[in-house]
Amino acid sequence: MTDEATPEPDLRTDPHADPHVYGGRGVRARSQRTVGRDLLAAGVLAVILTALGFPYAMLWQIVTPRVEFVVVDGGWVSVDTYPEGYIEGDLMFAGIGLALGIVAAVVAWAAMRERRGPILLLGLVIGSVACQVVAWKIGANEWQDFWDAVERAPIGVHMWRPPSVLFVELDPGAAWQALKVGELTTALGSLQLGALAVTALAATFTYTVCAGWSRRPGLRTDAPE
Repeated sequence: MTDEATPEPDLRTDPHADPHVYGGRGVRARSQRTVGRDLLAAGVLAVILTALGFPYAMLWQIVTPRVEFVVVDGGWVSVDTYPEGYIEGDLMFAGIGLALGIVAAVVAWAAMRERRGPILLLGLVIGSVACQVVAWKIGANEWQDFWDAVERAPIGVHMWRPPSVLFVELDPGAAWQALKVGELTTALGSLQLGALAVTALAATFTYTVCAGWSRRPGLRTDAPE
């Protein structure tokens, strides 16, 4: 018997022989995609977004105009008859949340390519809502501290009210108590997010648009087109 030399693979007709072609023998195996890993990535994203609630609140407090009050006998009055600051607090809060939601979705889409999908989107939504809740709670504490200071201030002192989100009714405790007695409508009334849902809505829309423009059904960059 004579030994025959093994022919070299033709890269033009055998793409699997090319280590640079997806699926070739020399290509590194795709990272395994498991629910656990996706959940971990979504959790990390949610935690990061929640932590952003602190600088979010600081920025909101800085850029929002404050309403000037003067302490009078028996209470306090606003210096302006119809101060725009009453509504600007909500508008600025929603505007910052809108911008943050868009940026967060784009960054998550670009930086977490191997975890793209509905689980990561869920983490994006939860983190977005938590971020705005943190910022809202910080603003609520500033609001309460202001009114406590007004009550102790002498007559004639001018004070500037910090911004607050007015169109929100969020009380999970009251909602739970209502659910236990079967009052679903009352429970939903205690979970009105209002402006606290802006970041989540913006992030969801942006992430969905990115997914819609993806050339890969699996969304991941290491998947075949």
